[in-house]
Amino acid sequence: MNKSVVAKSGSDIIISDMSHCKPKSAFSKRESRNRWQLLAYRTYEGEPQSGMLLGAPSLVAAPEVTLPLNVTGWHSVSIGFWIPKHDYDGATTIKVKLDNDPCFTRISEPEPVFGTQPKDGASLLKEAHFKTADLTGCHLVFGKIGGTFAQKAYIAYVRLTPLDESAVRALQADQTRTDTRIVQATIDGISYLWSHEYRSREQILELVEPYRNTDVGKVTWAFCYGEATNYPSKVGLYMGRSGKNGRKISLGNNPYQMGMATAQASLARLEAKGIIPQAVVAEHVHEMGLKFEAMFRLGIAGKLPPRPLTGLFDGGFVRTHPQFRLCMADGTPVEKASYAFPEVRALMLGIIREAAEIFDIDGASLAFCRGPVLVAWEKPVLDDFRKEFKADARKLPLDDPRLLQIRYRYLNEFVRDVRRALDEVGVAKGKRLELSAWYEGHTPAARACAGFDVETWIREGLLDSVVGSVGNTGMDPLIIAAANAQGCRAITGLVCSGGTTHESRKGLLTNATKLLYPAGIDGIALWDSDTLPAGELWPVLRRMGHRKEFFAMAKTPPERPIIGLKDVDGSNMEAENGRFGLFAAAYSCG
Repeated sequence: MNKSVVAKSGSDIIISDMSHCKPKSAFSKRESRNRWQLLAYRTYEGEPQSGMLLGAPSLVAAPEVTLPLNVTGWHSVSIGFWIPKHDYDGATTIKVKLDNDPCFTRISEPEPVFGTQPKDGASLLKEAHFKTADLTGCHLVFGKIGGTFAQKAYIAYVRLTPLDESAVRALQADQTRTDTRIVQATIDGISYLWSHEYRSREQILELVEPYRNTDVGKVTWAFCYGEATNYPSKVGLYMGRSGKNGRKISLGNNPYQMGMATAQASLARLEAKGIIPQAVVAEHVHEMGLKFEAMFRLGIAGKLPPRPLTGLFDGGFVRTHPQFRLCMADGTPVEKASYAFPEVRALMLGIIREAAEIFDIDGASLAFCRGPVLVAWEKPVLDDFRKEFKADARKLPLDDPRLLQIRYRYLNEFVRDVRRALDEVGVAKGKRLELSAWYEGHTPAARACAGFDVETWIREGLLDSVVGSVGNTGMDPLIIAAANAQGCRAITGLVCSGGTTHESRKGLLTNATKLLYPAGIDGIALWDSDTLPAGELWPVLRRMGHRKEFFAMAKTPPERPIIGLKDVDGSNMEAENGRFGLFAAAYSCG
């Protein structure tokens, strides 16, 4: 490779001149609406000492570019990038792949928090591992996020670290292991569409490609939100259509409303191209040797006050069947369907059976963890209670032992019906479909109030796995013991969203080690796993099945190279008590 492109640091090869990307027409040295910009930079110390970075602000529609590598054999590949704070342009996401990869991998970092950086706030280059692979004949390809919620990307250098033969053999042996695949990656199935970015099959694959050769053994994908489905359904209300068989979500003036309207348009656009995300993801997940599970969020909302024109909660079923609503003890209706009614159970069971028949899933996950109360003081409950106990259930709290006997029976019957439906579909498909349940309630009292008889579901052999509350509180030892006795996998839940600051990300790692520690835990389920900051957290969490290694990394995360910038495009980046540097200039003049 041209010597002007490469610096040596020990055995590493550092490519710091991004002007060698192709095609040349994709970038310039001046700002442009549809091209990358080249910016010269120098650093304080270490390697690289200087270079030419390739960057684009969030709303620039920069095209894909290719960087020749001209190396052979196995290498670890890391990407050095810049996250300027002074531009007030939010977070960073760099899309990178080898030219023979099926899709891009995204390296994401939140916007830096002012005052937390070393060197008195000087602007920094950070580094994130991309992958380890045989690079013979390969090129790197870079891209960036566009669309409604576009993000900036500034690529400074590429670090290639060669592997010797023993390291390659160890890596390949490790990648064939299945005993470490204890992680369940969960994606909500709709929020990723908010960005207006996912328009092709390849872009859909970007959501799950990061799980290749990691300790993830299962991908769980939400298929519905009550009656609202994110796939074309004959049973539920498909979010990608408006009118008679769907709902029209209007464009609002806040991020949530804008996101939901964009998601509906994205689903419709993908459907017109013959792309159904679940089908695409299932095929890719199976190609990677992982399981694919369909999640069903069970709360069926009505037309919630103040009845906005946007959002999921159109309340079609409850609006047309108000007699099936939840009720308070005094008879006040709640805009939510009650599973005490067989018609409500039949609606959700129909969606589950339909999805199991249409898609190549390995099982179903029942999400009891979202808005848990599904049975209260409705007419079937009052009638059954009066018949058995000759009393008025409205005078009792939800967790009264006698009332619990009645409330439990409806959800117990629902779980039994789902198990039977999966067995029937599985026989037709020639494979057994597993059943999992995410429950809410860390204590027996909390589960009783919600009406979840989890121990019975386990004892009757209805569940193949049970996932504890996603509130980062861990699993009740009683549930762990019941699951272990029955051969049901006990999985603890961990919320991944919200890790936008260094302290919150550190706290997430601490929670992860605590949740994996108790005896009898078989794995961990990452709620909103697609929101993880890829640069800092994912390199650690991807090794959760290697417990000793993971605990060590979580306690002392591996240090990533952080390089202080001296200048960029001729502008001073140094800082002295916060008075100089680009951020100080932008802040003091703003």
